[in-house]
Amino acid sequence: MMETEEAVRRFLDGEEEAFSRIVRHWERKVYNLAWRMVGNREDAQDIVQETFLSAFKSIRGLRDPGSFATWLYQITLNHCRARRRSRGFVQSLNDPGSDEAGNERDLPSGIPAKDRGDRVETLDIIQKAMAGLSEDHRSAIVLKEYVGLSLEELANVMECPLSTAKSRVYHGLKDVQRNLKRLGLK
Repeated sequence: MMETEEAVRRFLDGEEEAFSRIVRHWERKVYNLAWRMVGNREDAQDIVQETFLSAFKSIRGLRDPGSFATWLYQITLNHCRARRRSRGFVQSLNDPGSDEAGNERDLPSGIPAKDRGDRVETLDIIQKAMAGLSEDHRSAIVLKEYVGLSLEELANVMECPLSTAKSRVYHGLKDVQRNLKRLGLK
């Protein structure tokens, strides 16, 4: 994180190349968050571009370079929500492997071919169980369980009290568990 803070400070001081270092460092993390929120590689890649364009345009308003990660995740989530709304995203428990446009959901790159079948099945089950979650519950689970944020960081990103962040994770996981039972998987 110190590396990011320093790069943000350098960029704010006029070193244009520093923003490229920020992008290189955060690009994969932003992509992973976007992919887990929208479930489609092309949309996730678009969201990465939109996120960094928004960040570039508004970074001068960032008061504390130490809060860059929270700020960037907020921007990413906003773009994910906008994308899901614009696509009229609705996914039922019976439709785990397709995105909102009916396209087959893509896996992130880097999964060895021999593991793809098992991973696809597992990801489909997870997608099924997360289908229909509220935006807040889905965001909380993705940020906590997949991005690895602490509850305090989650509360900051979601701009809510710690107790609300805890509640969103708890109730979101309960909904996933309930969906797994409905699917006969747990």
